[in-house]
Amino acid sequence: MQSSEHSLSENVAENLKNMILIEKKYKPNEKLPNERALAEQMGVSRPCVREAIKFLVASGVLTIRRGVGTFVSDNPGVIPDPFGFNQIENQKKLLSDWYNVRMILEGEAMKMVVENATDEEIEEIRRFAEEEKQMIIEDNKAFVAADQKFHKALAYATHNDIMIKILPSLHEWMYFGIISNNYEYLAPDLKINAFENHDKILKFIMMRDGEGAKLAMRYHMLQGLKDLI
Repeated sequence: MQSSEHSLSENVAENLKNMILIEKKYKPNEKLPNERALAEQMGVSRPCVREAIKFLVASGVLTIRRGVGTFVSDNPGVIPDPFGFNQIENQKKLLSDWYNVRMILEGEAMKMVVENATDEEIEEIRRFAEEEKQMIIEDNKAFVAADQKFHKALAYATHNDIMIKILPSLHEWMYFGIISNNYEYLAPDLKINAFENHDKILKFIMMRDGEGAKLAMRYHMLQGLKDLI
């Protein structure tokens, strides 16, 4: 009986995960219906739903806010620092490696954005770029989170499930680890780079120019490497 219940909970967890990651029925940071409503919707018991939620919390898809409810994670299914990069001592080399890998992945990803992004997604990217510029002007530490939102929106606009997983992960561990811990030292160059280059990336995306967007992203990463010297 326990084995059957466990198997059913796994099926419910898989169905919920598909609703979030594939069907996009529930968006990042959106609150899920309560256990009773989910149980009725899925035709299972509340304990079964409770076990499924525990599994999805452990895998980073859901998060529980005590006294409030269960929410889709900010980056559903993305586990912070999955490769243990924060344990590497030579942080300058780590930053350099980070920019080089991003140059390869995000450069090519811009072609996917141009080909696959909806007009609404491009408008959202434009809005995030404007919000980020305001943070830069105000010299606000929230710039780090705004920068992440801009690049995450680009990742989602690729409509490529692998890019959607990999790119936010690359940003998550670096932004909230090394960059946050060295904010005063790194922020001036990061802000100038973002201010000068995000608009260029956005301009080519809005023109639906994949090669131009790729080159603009590569230049963005090259500037980051230059700033490390």
